[in-house]
Amino acid sequence: MPEIGPDGLARDSPVIAYTEKVILEEQLQLKKYIQENYSKIRDVEKELENLTLEMKLTAGPKKAALEHLRKKIEISTEKIRLAKVKEEQAKKAWEAAAQVVTDEEDAKQKLCDDLNHLVQQSAATQYTRLEELKKRLESLNPSRASVDVS
Repeated sequence: MPEIGPDGLARDSPVIAYTEKVILEEQLQLKKYIQENYSKIRDVEKELENLTLEMKLTAGPKKAALEHLRKKIEISTEKIRLAKVKEEQAKKAWEAAAQVVTDEEDAKQKLCDDLNHLVQQSAATQYTRLEELKKRLESLNPSRASVDVS
């Protein structure tokens, strides 16, 4: 009598035997696939563990280097700010000095103009006095014609 399987069908049927063989092969392939992937998962976990350890070992020095660079940037920023303040002060001092030069040049020009005016006034006054002296001389000596000074 043929053996009856849990599904109620006879075990000696060639279709059932073939199906069981295919199922067994698929189960073996599935187990092999699971083992391979499990091995890959363990490899990835191990790599992740190594990477985490490496990060922990380098995090401190990197953090210190970043902090050091941040402080250097802050110092540089402060130096730039101070240099800009000095530049602004120097610019104001230069503008003030340029204004003093302009004012002094204007004062000098005014003095030169005043001097020139005085010289012209003095020359005109001298000419007028010369004319008066000439007239006085002519009046003292009417017979002698004086030379025209102009």
